[in-house]
Amino acid sequence: MSRRRHKTSHPKPAVPAEAIDAAPVMPAQEGVLTAPSETPATHHPTTRWLHALIVCILLALSAGLYTWTTDFPMVFDDYTYLIDNPLFQAPDRFGYLSNFQEFVTRPARMGSDPDYAVNLVMRPVAYASFALNQTFDGYNPRWYRVLNIAIHALNSVLIYALLHTLLRRSSHTLGRGSLIFIPTTAALLFAAHPMAIESVTYIIQRFTSLAAFFSLLCLWLWFVSFSARSRVMLYALRAGAVVALLLAMQTKECSVAVPFMAVLIDWLVLRTGLRRTLFRSLPLLLCAPVIPILVVLISTAQNGGSLDLGTSLNIVNSRDEPLNHWHYILTQFTVLVHYLRLMIWPFGLNLDPQWPKYVSLWQGPVLMSLGVLLGLIAASGWLFRRFREDVRLAIGFVFTLWFFVTIAASSGLVPLPDMVAEHRSYLPSVGFFVLVGCLLDCLRGLVPAQAVWLRRVAPAALVITATALLSWRTFDRNTIWSTSENLWKDTVAKSPGKFRTWGNLGTAYSISGKDEKAVECYRKALTIEPRFQNGILNLSNSLLRLNRPKESLDTTLQLIRLDNTAATKPPVAFTLGLGLAGVGRYDDAVSVFREILKVMPNDPQALKALGMVYYKAGLPHRALDLYQRAAKNQPSDPQLLALIGEAEKAMALKRGFRLVSP
Repeated sequence: MSRRRHKTSHPKPAVPAEAIDAAPVMPAQEGVLTAPSETPATHHPTTRWLHALIVCILLALSAGLYTWTTDFPMVFDDYTYLIDNPLFQAPDRFGYLSNFQEFVTRPARMGSDPDYAVNLVMRPVAYASFALNQTFDGYNPRWYRVLNIAIHALNSVLIYALLHTLLRRSSHTLGRGSLIFIPTTAALLFAAHPMAIESVTYIIQRFTSLAAFFSLLCLWLWFVSFSARSRVMLYALRAGAVVALLLAMQTKECSVAVPFMAVLIDWLVLRTGLRRTLFRSLPLLLCAPVIPILVVLISTAQNGGSLDLGTSLNIVNSRDEPLNHWHYILTQFTVLVHYLRLMIWPFGLNLDPQWPKYVSLWQGPVLMSLGVLLGLIAASGWLFRRFREDVRLAIGFVFTLWFFVTIAASSGLVPLPDMVAEHRSYLPSVGFFVLVGCLLDCLRGLVPAQAVWLRRVAPAALVITATALLSWRTFDRNTIWSTSENLWKDTVAKSPGKFRTWGNLGTAYSISGKDEKAVECYRKALTIEPRFQNGILNLSNSLLRLNRPKESLDTTLQLIRLDNTAATKPPVAFTLGLGLAGVGRYDDAVSVFREILKVMPNDPQALKALGMVYYKAGLPHRALDLYQRAAKNQPSDPQLLALIGEAEKAMALKRGFRLVSP
């Protein structure tokens, strides 16, 4: 009979509630880069009040920088994608699921840009927020911007909350000062930086800021769930994170990066094993195909049911002169360095930059830019590996990757018509500001403990000074957005060789009633690009307003000769009809407007224009009928009411002449 050693049986200790899904805690490594020896990161009695104070500062800073801009006019794509967007104006703008094929091909049939359908189907959450604004106060820009400002302010708070959560969870060696300094630095720089203007003051780019909001909210909820005190709370937080991710993906495509960033943060910052990280990140990773599937569905529908992945990738590429995908990627290397330069030195901000296209990897600017980008990744990666247990350098490395991963959709994967757009850097810039916060905290940790001023006061003073300078720059840049004329004068000065900037300055002048100046700008644009169809059309409309119908008609016919399908497009046909009526060709004008009404039978502008033609042709009874049909859609249009009055008066005069005639 063998003898066995019997161990005393002890009950296993219960797993603490807060450790339901905890990552392993790694021991701190002694090294050169150590955290400043400050108050341990425990629940200090003043911590809650300090968090509240920082949140209030972030909210006040964002409000102070942007609240005064709320009454600035709408500009550029605010008109394109809201006021002039036929799908956004349609009663069934969110009913595309019931008739997907018809909806995504409707703009092409109307002679409008197919991107209207792509945009609305890919970004319905953002459009729903615009629809709420429209319902609340029409197209008054004030409340659109109030919501934009609130989103930006909340984004800065979420950056603070996310970083604080990651630092507390991944390290038990950082002092309370580091736990406050790093998130506060990143959030303040983000809130104050003028690169955010295009996502706040520029109304339509709520696409970007709202996608950033849901993306940051998703990550914060996800990592807070790791410390949930009950299974119910754990599942509730993770369900909230998945919902936030789906909302982000239905707001803008850059959010496709969020699941992958969640994996990188869990693996490299929280030090969870890769297999376990992938397993528990499955709810987020399973959402990743949503955007690619939508792109393929839209592209297939717009191409008559033909599936072509190449066409899908080029879904928003220029249709007139599509960019070569490889050339686009090469050029984006230089653009990314441009964004980084603006984050460091925010001068030369430009709504519509004129950027050269590069076609070879061996061109100097491409090679230099690629070197800078690879150097940034290599340097942050080397620091991460050299001081592997310093969570600040792990976060710095991961958020360096954040910059590249979150900007990949717009600066590589999908060719876009515009090479540069500052709003694309909004979510990626979070990575840059987090890296700055981590590096500054590491540097202050190198200062001897005896040098209290250099260790604590100087870094705080540096961040406050940087925030103040960025705030001044944001205020100064925002003044440019106060009028459309100011904005496009600034843009033309910085991009004088770009036809679109001249065309938009012309539009700004035209909206202000300065059509003589508008004509000059349109003609300047057409000397740069003679095939600029919108410029030709706008020139024709300005000439009409200047009561020069013969020149307007000649200009419209020039456009039709350039594009023989142009006459079938309602905006061109509308201008053509007005030009024909202006030179007395009433029968031809009537034919044109009747064709428009076949496509858009209840369009108030077409009804009104045809009525005006009949009125000029001496048929006020027909004019009145059309005006009244138009008034059903625009009952408070003052011009329409005046036209109805004129038509009724003309009919009364005709009846009077008949009564007194022998």
